[in-house]
Amino acid sequence: MSTFRRLFFCTALLIGFILLGAQALGMLAAHRYLSAQVTQQSEGGASALAWALSHATSSPADRSTLANELFEQGLYALVRITDEGGNTVAEYKKRQHAAGRDGNWRNAWLNVQAPSVSRPFGSSDGSARGTVTVQADTRLARDTLWQGGVRILGLVLGAGVFWALFALNLVRWIETRTSRDICERVRALDPGNHAALTGSCELAGVDQALVDAQRRVAATVEEQNAKIESLQSEIYRDTVTRLPNRKYFVDQFRAALTDKAPDAGGHILMFRQRDLAEINRHLSRAFTDQWLRSSSDRLRKLIEEFGGPSAQIARISGSDFALLMPHTSAPQASLLAERVRRELRSLRVPMDKYGWCRWALAMTAFAPGDNMSDTLARLDHALMCAESADDDQITPASQAADSTRIGEYSWHDALATALEQHRFSLSIQPLHAVSGALLHHEASLTLHDASGEDPVPASIFMPPAVRLGLSAECDIQAIRLGLDWLFTHTGALTVPLSLASLAQTSFLSRLGRMLADRPVLTQRLIVEVDAAGLVEQGADLRQLCDIVTAAGARMGISRLPQQFGAMEHLHEYPASYLKLCGSFITGLLHSPGSQHLAATVVATATTLDMAVYAEDVPDLATQAILESLGVRAIRGAVVNFSHQRELAPDHQWVPS
Repeated sequence: MSTFRRLFFCTALLIGFILLGAQALGMLAAHRYLSAQVTQQSEGGASALAWALSHATSSPADRSTLANELFEQGLYALVRITDEGGNTVAEYKKRQHAAGRDGNWRNAWLNVQAPSVSRPFGSSDGSARGTVTVQADTRLARDTLWQGGVRILGLVLGAGVFWALFALNLVRWIETRTSRDICERVRALDPGNHAALTGSCELAGVDQALVDAQRRVAATVEEQNAKIESLQSEIYRDTVTRLPNRKYFVDQFRAALTDKAPDAGGHILMFRQRDLAEINRHLSRAFTDQWLRSSSDRLRKLIEEFGGPSAQIARISGSDFALLMPHTSAPQASLLAERVRRELRSLRVPMDKYGWCRWALAMTAFAPGDNMSDTLARLDHALMCAESADDDQITPASQAADSTRIGEYSWHDALATALEQHRFSLSIQPLHAVSGALLHHEASLTLHDASGEDPVPASIFMPPAVRLGLSAECDIQAIRLGLDWLFTHTGALTVPLSLASLAQTSFLSRLGRMLADRPVLTQRLIVEVDAAGLVEQGADLRQLCDIVTAAGARMGISRLPQQFGAMEHLHEYPASYLKLCGSFITGLLHSPGSQHLAATVVATATTLDMAVYAEDVPDLATQAILESLGVRAIRGAVVNFSHQRELAPDHQWVPS
């Protein structure tokens, strides 16, 4: 049997199964419907007879007459009336006729059950007079179901026979026509054969021409494929990973932005290998290329399996990759992005300094008509924020219209101009203890751009500064402005420093000279760093502590929940306070484990003569827990005590 005939046979078989399944489902639905109908019929007859008896005379003859009238309708197999004592007053029941052999299996297969429905009836004064029992006759339902099934089956069989005859003739015509067309085309491959084909197809003498033609075509196709692959590799493929390159990605993204389909739009996931330069420096170039190639292969297979044919992954620069996900909803894109994040985590290679190489991920949505440059700039800024967060969680890129969501090169110009023209200032907020006493003031560096709009907070411009290697210059500006503020104000001031600055050459020496030049003011200065530095940059942080304490200043540690591993090293550093914040605090109320951990932190800090502060407190219940644990200062965004503490509305501290 030819492949074409097998295809037709399988198609016919499949259609037959579908029709039989549809017939079975139709019969089942009709069976359920008729069962429900006879049940309703029994209930209706019982209710009608009970109502009639309740309004009729109480004589047995009248009751029997009403029951007989209902039974004579031919719709009921049983009509019974019993008095209040359970004695049968009247009963009418159809006799069960002996069914033949065919009738027995048919009735058993088309088993339509009608329940016996009983209804009490009473007199006009409300007293009970008896019960009526009615059961509908199911023979009509079974006959209807059987006749309908037989008719539909006959129609299906008739249509099947007609289709089979039509299909057989169609197969024969197609095979004949195809064979003749093949013969004509094969004869045309011979340049010297111009005779027209007449009659039936004769394949004698054509076999050799077909073999020669196949060889020539195969050689030509192989040559053309090699050229096409070479051109595509040069134009659209990355030479190392064999992934599509930036040009291909931009073309596909531009096409997605101009798509007019109803479900147009989608999401882009961009991820960056933060330590690619370190990997190249410590490992061989061949190993790095092989690692990138194998990682790209695994990511491509993952996306093909879970992302569908429309998802495209590309390498858009040396350490940056992008995943284009058109026609995807937010849940679908988030699920695929999370799979990619987990795969990237499993693909990490060990590093000397950080333990494992690190990935930064950011994702944003796009819609038709969006500006491509603005979208990529948002992603680039979100990637820099992800690098600053120092974890591999996916950072969403804000779609709000904001001049601060600009690209890396624009940030470099803006920061360089601000440093040159000293366009920085400090945003100062007081910090009060739960008792109400002023502990110190907290400073946050802000940037003023040339437009004269609201200053840009450090949370916006510091990630690009870290990425561009300008964080040390920004932190020097913060220390300088902090010392100037201390000159004109009383009390202590906290100035946060970036961990990236500690690793930059000459930063610590410059900081030491600044503190040594103003020793009186330095006594009231507090330098704050992230707790992650205790684990990842212990040597740099110890050097910082030596410089700060030698100058008479104090140290503070923030964001402890982001790196609880720092608890092992707290005793090695002369910190004056610790800060708890983030999701650890917001979920503290409903997490006994977090409460015990917070109590341990407070106990450890007390032993080391350190205070504990809490930020991001969501409610009064969490505030009460923290106060009971001994947390000294509490800040939250929900409970507003700004009038009592004279704080700005966006910096609210929760007192006791």
